[in-house]
Amino acid sequence: MKKIVILLLLISSLFSFESGFAQKNNCKKFKNGTFKLVDEKSGTTFMIERKGKLQIEQIKGNDLKLTFNVEWIDECTYIVTATKETLKIKPDFTYPIKVEILETKDKSYISRSTIPGIDNFSKEAEIFLTE
Repeated sequence: MKKIVILLLLISSLFSFESGFAQKNNCKKFKNGTFKLVDEKSGTTFMIERKGKLQIEQIKGNDLKLTFNVEWIDECTYIVTATKETLKIKPDFTYPIKVEILETKDKSYISRSTIPGIDNFSKEAEIFLTE
């Protein structure tokens, strides 16, 4: 009986070890590029261009562009903060937004956006790579 329990523990730990490697996200390919996010509730399409430490966001069909500074904390987590130019247009954008890439796919990723210090704000979305 003891041998069976030990064997089951070894097998389950092997599966856990293997699945940990199988689920590794490839966040690096989403650090730069042009992305599309469609808000499911409103149907609004956001176009996002991220290059280096700068992110530009625009609502499709609107000429207004907002810029944000991007700081990568680790391979799959980054913080966006509004630039001075954006704060002149949208003064209420004073809070940083933490974005965690939860899952990567071939041409998209699932992210969770939160505002540090505000417990009731959390938004998950799928963001598609267009270029």
